[in-house]
Amino acid sequence: MKFDFLNLSLRHGLFHQEQDGISCFLPGSAITVRFQGREITAEIEDVNGEGKSWVNVYIDDLPVRVMRIDPDNRLYQLADDLEDIPHTLTLQKRTEAAFGSIKFTDLTTEKGTFLSPPAPLPHRMLIIGDSITCGFGNEAQIPCDCDASRENIALAYSSLTGQLLNAETLIVGASGTGCYQNFGGAKEGRMSDYFMETICPYLDQEAMDPFDPEMIVVNLGTNDWSAPIEPSDYIEQYRKLVGFIRGRYHSAPLFCAIGPMTLGPSPYLKALVESLNEEGDENIHFVEFPLIKRPEDGMGGCGHPSVKKHRQMAEQLAGTINEICSLPRPNSRR
Repeated sequence: MKFDFLNLSLRHGLFHQEQDGISCFLPGSAITVRFQGREITAEIEDVNGEGKSWVNVYIDDLPVRVMRIDPDNRLYQLADDLEDIPHTLTLQKRTEAAFGSIKFTDLTTEKGTFLSPPAPLPHRMLIIGDSITCGFGNEAQIPCDCDASRENIALAYSSLTGQLLNAETLIVGASGTGCYQNFGGAKEGRMSDYFMETICPYLDQEAMDPFDPEMIVVNLGTNDWSAPIEPSDYIEQYRKLVGFIRGRYHSAPLFCAIGPMTLGPSPYLKALVESLNEEGDENIHFVEFPLIKRPEDGMGGCGHPSVKKHRQMAEQLAGTINEICSLPRPNSRR
């Protein structure tokens, strides 16, 4: 009998029910299950067949393995020498959608038993952003080391902020995307449209689980400033995105962030937030991440923030959100 993902797994992020399992594409999408036994095996499919999707494996909240999902292999032995006691397993998609989608088709534990899944974390956060939000190149060993294996969403500021706030975190991120224009100036496929026209309809019509965030973060502008731009165009599209968010999530505090790769949009974004406050929405806040300092902050791939810088960003953002939202003091899950 196939594993019952609907009833025996806790799903983090956005998942779609398939005939033979559950699929996901956004970075940070994860499942957590509980079982009693000495071993556990997963069956995972590389939907795109390109071998660029990677997964973080946690057992009892400890990172035990990083796996590339092989197009020619579906079966993965995750552990075979555990104590015969209750355990928790988390499988987290560490790479963004551009590197591929994955499908979990089965979990088995020979001579073991699956238990009821854990409860979700007490808070819910939505983060919308670009490569920085995805953790692109954050585990790079050299400046140009930017392939899929060096992107680890678990150590990106987006995931780390969620951990610090004890929040289930839905990460809508894609490298190269912007609010008004993408890297190099292209308008097609920009993140503002992607969120409004693709992700939210998917959440409403196809996602397995509803998601109603208590707080929302937008970090868009870095790629907008990669090519010539009229700041008014950026502000107009950003205002449209904010209006859409407000129409959908009426009361969630919204944090408009920028940095740390460029602060070009900063004065315009700050002015927009102030204008929206004056217009009556006092639940919108501006966050500016300081620029990357080298060598102090380290260096991620292709000019992106390092793991160290992501940690600094997460601590800053979590502190700001906690101050505004007055959340209880968090407990670290991992």
